[in-house]
Amino acid sequence: MLLRYLLIVVVMLATATIARAEETTIEIVGIGTQAIHLSPQSLSGLPVAERDVTFQTSKGPSSGHYKGVLFWDVLQANKAFDGLEHNGELEKTFLVSAKDGYQIAFSIGEIHPEFGNTPLILATEVDGKPLEGGWRIVVPGDKRGARAIHDITKIELR
Repeated sequence: MLLRYLLIVVVMLATATIARAEETTIEIVGIGTQAIHLSPQSLSGLPVAERDVTFQTSKGPSSGHYKGVLFWDVLQANKAFDGLEHNGELEKTFLVSAKDGYQIAFSIGEIHPEFGNTPLILATEVDGKPLEGGWRIVVPGDKRGARAIHDITKIELR
């Protein structure tokens, strides 16, 4: 009986782990012919980006030490701009969508290291703990937090 109980607990824990892993996947469309599905594991080879970020929210100031990867590095790793003419990537934008339907648009010029150079972080941790609900875009330097979109499900490169 004890063995059966332990087996049930192990299966429940494994199922919860798989569900959490699926929640942390982001779909990126508009790069190549197939969608890319990002997970923390798929980005493990990219340089880690960390920043202390403070911004105003409707509930007052919010501060945290965010950790993840630069979205620019994600685009480069997935060869998002291969085949474009010189500076052709500057014509591109990307739309970030959250689970609740909230959306924010950015331009590639904002995050391009040779132009706006905004270190847009695709964060998975804050203050050393995994983010609840999955991924979050963090925009160091923004005074307000409206573009710090959380629970990201999809990013569309246009």
